[in-house]
Amino acid sequence: MDVWDPDAYLLWTRPRTRAVRDLLGNVDHPGPRLIVDLGCGPGNNTELIADRWPDAYVLGIDSSPRMIEAARSRQRPGRLEFREGDISDWAPDEPPDIVLASAVLQWLPEHLTLLPRIAGFLATGGVLGFQMPGGVRGSIIDIARELIATQAWHDKLNDALDSATVHAPLDYVTVLGDAGLEAEAWETRYWFPLAGENSLTEYAAGSVLRSALARLSPADADRFLSEYAQRQRAAQPARLVGGRPVEILRQRRVFAVGHR
Repeated sequence: MDVWDPDAYLLWTRPRTRAVRDLLGNVDHPGPRLIVDLGCGPGNNTELIADRWPDAYVLGIDSSPRMIEAARSRQRPGRLEFREGDISDWAPDEPPDIVLASAVLQWLPEHLTLLPRIAGFLATGGVLGFQMPGGVRGSIIDIARELIATQAWHDKLNDALDSATVHAPLDYVTVLGDAGLEAEAWETRYWFPLAGENSLTEYAAGSVLRSALARLSPADADRFLSEYAQRQRAAQPARLVGGRPVEILRQRRVFAVGHR
């Protein structure tokens, strides 16, 4: 079942693109001809890639038909295109110069074994770069797990939230190095002020809560989000920043880049 909603995902583009911009700033290639964006979603980040390297052909890959449908509104024939596909068995038609993956590998528990395969596709001088959320205590998904553990929601949603798998930076340096790449990895923490009441709930509803909400009727989904918002506000009350109330989205991201 396709649980993704492009419109909900795109409500908060700034915090969703910041780590992508930071990743792109650390990818160095003199003149890529073919770039692949794995897990491209609705294509907003893939557009950033195409703008970063205007002479390259950029291909976005995603397993969600709804995301690919939305992404195709951004297509630039011969320059920026999108295709439905599963990262786990993806293989390029020709060696790419750059392969990027943003906030997607964490959903693949076996991605440490997948990375050498992807690295093997790179052209000589190619670059593999990725970033993913690393988890923060008291994060938006922690609040959801607490709510799902209650009697009201346990039976319906007990296994609805998959556990993301993110390893230590040293593990990514090791696996990319063993695959023949010169690698580096690092962590970054972000604090994003989101304006508006229930902004953290709105952000979560477009990302980490999608698999839970997809299991519920519209009425139950509204009730779940209402209860989630109450817990979120209690755990992380809004604060005044610049004279206006904001809720703070806290993120930790793990990055890695390897050059062939």
